[in-house]
Amino acid sequence: MTQSDDKMKKLLLIAILFLVGWVSAQQVEPVRYEVNRWHKEQGCHFQSFGEQGGLMLYETEKTDKDRHRLWNFACLDSSLYETHSDLIPLPEKFKFVDAGNNDRFATFLFINDGNKKASDTLDFIVVSFNRQEKSYQTFWNKLPEKSVPLSVEVAGGTMMMALNNKNGNGALYFYDLTNNSCRTVSPSSGSFVLFQTQSFAKEQCFVVAAKEYENKHFVSTSFLVYSSVGNLQASYRYDNIPNAALGRMVFCFDESGNLVVIGTLERETGRKVSLQGVTEDFDKESVGVVWMRFDVGASDSKVFLFKDMPEIEHALSASDRVRLREEKLKLSNNQKATKSEITFQFLTPRLTDFGDLTVFAVEAFMPYYHTETRMNYGYYGGYPYTYTVFDGYDFFSEVILAFDREGHLQWQQSVKFDNELTYDLFPHSSEGVCYDELVVASPDHNKLRYTAFDAQGQPLMNQQEEKLSPIYGADYVEDEYFAQMTKWYGSRFLIFGSQIIQNGSQPKPRRTVFYLQKIQYD
Repeated sequence: MTQSDDKMKKLLLIAILFLVGWVSAQQVEPVRYEVNRWHKEQGCHFQSFGEQGGLMLYETEKTDKDRHRLWNFACLDSSLYETHSDLIPLPEKFKFVDAGNNDRFATFLFINDGNKKASDTLDFIVVSFNRQEKSYQTFWNKLPEKSVPLSVEVAGGTMMMALNNKNGNGALYFYDLTNNSCRTVSPSSGSFVLFQTQSFAKEQCFVVAAKEYENKHFVSTSFLVYSSVGNLQASYRYDNIPNAALGRMVFCFDESGNLVVIGTLERETGRKVSLQGVTEDFDKESVGVVWMRFDVGASDSKVFLFKDMPEIEHALSASDRVRLREEKLKLSNNQKATKSEITFQFLTPRLTDFGDLTVFAVEAFMPYYHTETRMNYGYYGGYPYTYTVFDGYDFFSEVILAFDREGHLQWQQSVKFDNELTYDLFPHSSEGVCYDELVVASPDHNKLRYTAFDAQGQPLMNQQEEKLSPIYGADYVEDEYFAQMTKWYGSRFLIFGSQIIQNGSQPKPRRTVFYLQKIQYD
């Protein structure tokens, strides 16, 4: 081998190492937008407008002459620069609940969280933002007694608000955002409760999932498709299979305009349920996933159980892996297994289009408890008293399933990010397609963890980790709460949450902020 050949090989190796290092998550300047958090219960929310940026709304310390709280609605461009802001007064004790938007409007729902007995208070307020005219409109009304609002969706020039009333029967409010008119629709009799809603810009419609109960037992799910003005266009029904029912679901439409539903399959219990405020029961265990497609004349459904998936064991928690191996050993010795199924407790799933595949991703969590014993003393002396203490939720894994257009499961993967225990349920990870790769990422304590898969489900890298850049070089993150991540547009992701930051070189050495952080995957 000649010396020139040696030199060429070294140059080639350096080039390969450079390219491997270049394919990573990189921060784009300016990467960060901060809002001062002055109160623990302060409302903050960001609504994405894709490449047009987004709208940040947050509760300020200021009030007007009528003692209404001022909320700042700040428009941000795709570089997180503030381009326009308005202060909108809202009555005290109103909290932000949900938001929805399309290319014309963004709407924000606020519910009275104060004294419900006061006759002069409003039950809910909706602030509508016209994206083209940069103008706001506010309307309000009273909710039915003991009703539970579920979500807000926007399609065309209409906002739909879904809620369940005290009898469990659902209602839909369709608000025309151009002329302020309202239409109320009750999907069915008292045996239905609304469960989940979603809007679709391309189809100009809303999809509503409603659960049907008989004698306080869940028997089926109906999927109702409404036009943007509130007219019922289609209705489909899925009957529960024996001892199992639909859990959390996501919707989409295929190329032929057929409704596709992918949801978790949960084991039903014999216990009767109260219909008031029924939404999602996160305590139930999922044993598999159901893929459904509804056509005008027929429907197609496929059930996939976790116990039949060869790679699913990698997604289990450590304790479940031990239990599964013990049960397999019992079965091999002709002993009766106590629990042969593989089950998960899941958060709300997400759908991502990945070439010709539809990727269903859902986060698995496990509640942790410990017992404590104290001594109580009475007339006859002391006696021990044992009680259970909730330690938090451990989000230990993300399960990823890739389906083709006919609902066949092409591959299954899982990602572990080792999150710390949290007392609240909220998304800890996010998925997005960047170029020809599926990127799965999760923020935690001012760091970004991420990995990527190809179209065949093969991992392209080991899990990577990158520290997020602060505003000031001397910033140190002391603590972090509710760190979440979402796909923004293109190869851009958005990280948001609350942080407590220390910086001895600043006039105010300790600050508490709600932050937005922009990340680009290259």
